[in-house]
Amino acid sequence: MPTREERYREYLAHPERVVGGTVEPRWVDGGVAFTHQGVHQVVDPVSGTRTEVAELPRSVEVTGRRLRSAFKIGRPPVHEAPSPDGTYFATESGDDIALRWAVDDRLSPLTSGGEPDFRWDVKGAAWSPDGLRLAARRVDTRRMDRFPVVHWLKPREEVEFFPAGRVGGAVEDVSLYIVHRLSRDVVRIDSGPEPEQDLRPLGWSADARELYYLKTNRYKKPFVLMAADSATGASRVVHEERAETWVSFWEKGLDCVLLPSRTGHLWLTERDGWAHLYLHDMNGQLINRVTGGEWAVTRVVAIDERAGWVYVEAHSDPKRPYDTHIGRARLDGTKFEQLTDEPGTHHGVMAPDLRVFVDNHSSMSRPPASDLRAADGTSICRLAEAEVTTEPGMDWTPPEEFTVLAADGETTLHGHLYFPSDFDPARTYPLIESIYAGPNSAFVPTHLLDANAVQSRALAELGFVVMMLDGRGTPERSKAFHDVAYGNFADNVIADHVAAIRQLGAERSYLDLTRVGVYGRSYGGYFTARALLEAPDVYHVGVAVNGVYEMREGNGPGPIECVMGPLEENVAGYDALSLYPLIPRLRGKLLIVHGTSDVNVPFAASLMFAEQLTLAGKPFDFLPVNEQPHHFTGVKGTYLAMAKGRYFCEHLGVDAL
Repeated sequence: MPTREERYREYLAHPERVVGGTVEPRWVDGGVAFTHQGVHQVVDPVSGTRTEVAELPRSVEVTGRRLRSAFKIGRPPVHEAPSPDGTYFATESGDDIALRWAVDDRLSPLTSGGEPDFRWDVKGAAWSPDGLRLAARRVDTRRMDRFPVVHWLKPREEVEFFPAGRVGGAVEDVSLYIVHRLSRDVVRIDSGPEPEQDLRPLGWSADARELYYLKTNRYKKPFVLMAADSATGASRVVHEERAETWVSFWEKGLDCVLLPSRTGHLWLTERDGWAHLYLHDMNGQLINRVTGGEWAVTRVVAIDERAGWVYVEAHSDPKRPYDTHIGRARLDGTKFEQLTDEPGTHHGVMAPDLRVFVDNHSSMSRPPASDLRAADGTSICRLAEAEVTTEPGMDWTPPEEFTVLAADGETTLHGHLYFPSDFDPARTYPLIESIYAGPNSAFVPTHLLDANAVQSRALAELGFVVMMLDGRGTPERSKAFHDVAYGNFADNVIADHVAAIRQLGAERSYLDLTRVGVYGRSYGGYFTARALLEAPDVYHVGVAVNGVYEMREGNGPGPIECVMGPLEENVAGYDALSLYPLIPRLRGKLLIVHGTSDVNVPFAASLMFAEQLTLAGKPFDFLPVNEQPHHFTGVKGTYLAMAKGRYFCEHLGVDAL
């Protein structure tokens, strides 16, 4: 029988035991081509016939490369924008944009004058239909503060400086340009006088006379669809949306998709309380609502304008509000069809001819698989499914799904409980909560290889029951559910999670609520510390990783300011977010962990929190991890997992490590 430590390590490695199941389709004349576990295959979409080939055929669609840069910590991925005919690509070249010719990879400069703090950005760049003009952004960080990342273990210490966007301080200022491919002439888009804009190209009119783009600000309100004259840069407002709170800012939030004919656009908005699609013309006038109901659209997959359908990903099953399905709606708003049934997460990739799509899917109990489906959802064939190889007695067991009421006594919350494989309901177990609770992302997983699910399942093997919960103020449900966070996003979080723990404890005698731990990273690090400080009678041990504990000091104010509003208009709300005044309440055991190379939440955030704890005379433990970014990886990621496990075992009275 493996020891608890051996089982812990084995479950941490579970993603390595699940191979394949998800395909990246390449659409070719013969159907869909893909590689699965090293085998190149082509599947006929009519018959479902599968043929193995020596190499994949050339795709009928043009795509660019997305390359990871190994040069600097925190430097974004390199993107490319393919020309309409696929003969060249706009690509990053230092701080400028160059053309890369597909035939020989030759580079020729397209822009000049880029510099590290005022660089050209090819991400989201859009070619005109004739391939003569490129719409691209420049990102200006010259006014922003800088924070250091120190490489302590070099033969001589080295320091890199990165832009720091602090609450109330300068942030990225984005400008938009049109560059002519032949003349290299540059036209700046006049997007208005507002400072610190965020601009995103969407596409061009059919005759290339107008460029369409989205405009917002650091507070994510309003959102404006603009149209710019490609010759002069003069812009007009097509469609504008405002809101009392935010219009949208979460990771799957507001979107705008142009119809292929450019006669209208689909606007994804929460204006009626749920995220749904509305069809507008190119003057902003509403034509009709496309989707509706007490569920949320999360992404537009494709538009078949000729047949009158839009394909979407959506939380379309109200009984399981976090599952993501593929569906389609009539553009005239008369019908919606959910095209997938199995629970979990479905991700759709539509063929260019809009006749078939690939459905990559998984759930907490179902390994990844990929199906080829007709446009109406009819299954044609299974393309691939994961191969799962585990040690005897160490099969994956899915968590128990549960619902509880929030602290308001009315709102239903959803969560998971993870159990050790030798769970005995006659025994008692400490409870550990894995927490995130940030207003920018739902946390409770819906697919098997979610990293947080893997960590929770593994931790349970040490002899714990592990809980995950999405409380009020998090996205992917109704706007009212999300808007609870507005103005003070920490106000209800701990209360909701405490309410959940108490309800679970009342229903389950095997939970020992005298031994409760909590851990999390980023926002989860903040809420780990806040849980110990705000509810010391409930939470007894915490491991806080890469957290920011005084929100005004964190890097990247966007997710904070669009929830809290401008600092000068909500000083009391920002004051309430600070953990420093709560430090005298600390009674439990707290381990603070931070990667020294984190450019999302600077290392200084934990140093400042540690300083305040020290000045208050509060005991705590501190683990700096050298050269690790916001997400720990490799040997040091494993070390963190073991350190976390040991800390909980030691302080919650479990003899496992």
